[in-house]
Amino acid sequence: MDRVRRQIHYEYIERLGLTGKNRTVCVLDTGISPHYDFDRRIIKFIDFTEHPLHHIHDDSGHGTHVCGILAGSGRASQGLYKGIAPEAGLVVLKILDKKGNGHIDTLIEALQWLNIHAGKYGICVVNISISISQSSSLSTDEEKKRRLMGVLKKLYDQNILIVTAAGNEGPHNDSLSVLGEQPYTLCVGCHDGNYKSRKGDLCEHYSGRGSNDGRIVKPDIVAPGTEIVSCQGKSRYGYTKKSGTSMSCPIISGIAVNLFELMKGRAGVKEISDIMRRGTTGVNAPRNQQGFGMVDCKKIFEPFC
Repeated sequence: MDRVRRQIHYEYIERLGLTGKNRTVCVLDTGISPHYDFDRRIIKFIDFTEHPLHHIHDDSGHGTHVCGILAGSGRASQGLYKGIAPEAGLVVLKILDKKGNGHIDTLIEALQWLNIHAGKYGICVVNISISISQSSSLSTDEEKKRRLMGVLKKLYDQNILIVTAAGNEGPHNDSLSVLGEQPYTLCVGCHDGNYKSRKGDLCEHYSGRGSNDGRIVKPDIVAPGTEIVSCQGKSRYGYTKKSGTSMSCPIISGIAVNLFELMKGRAGVKEISDIMRRGTTGVNAPRNQQGFGMVDCKKIFEPFC
């Protein structure tokens, strides 16, 4: 996370003293472990999987890693691996099992719960670092697609920003996660800028891409996503590296939480999304790969400094 903060010019968030304090984000994933970096900020946890457990847990580690990128305090690393909104509250809905698998019906059920309870917890951003393949049943099941669109629109109408991962099925065209295609989501792809992985396997090589017909820009935006160091699910004080658009997604969610904190209700979800899209820098990639470009906190926050 130290490298990510440098890449996205995070210092402009720090200049304004923004931390996500008094703001809440909801994460739909494999759960969350009670890592030291989350302090006492896990406000609510619900397990929607087939065999639910009632205590806070993450049998995969994916969700914990995502939450660390988004809202980890970095306490266990003396701030080195601090997340983007380190004082934000967390509502975590477990919809994936230990292998990262889940069902569309479970996702819809969790989103329906969220529509009812989002106001109670003051949720302003929803992070969905999961991918629904173009070959999934959702692509052919019009009823489920309609239900999914409906619950997403209701969240959008409640002034809640829904941030989704582009998925890792690129680089061919039309390889976005089905969630990323939706008009009510801010879709995040991966690009690592000038970062060079030792293994040479950068996630822009497989980040999901939208259509190249120019009708709609998807993904909307890109962020780093290779070898990101964040909270480890099976260690209260440990960290680990993961790669993928799942890691890019919470970077954007965290920036959005800080924007909501800054704007203090003066901007709605459409305005926040537009600020995010304009606050980007091109990375010399096709439009259907980079969207509007790489997130740049200098462009987003400098006008307020």
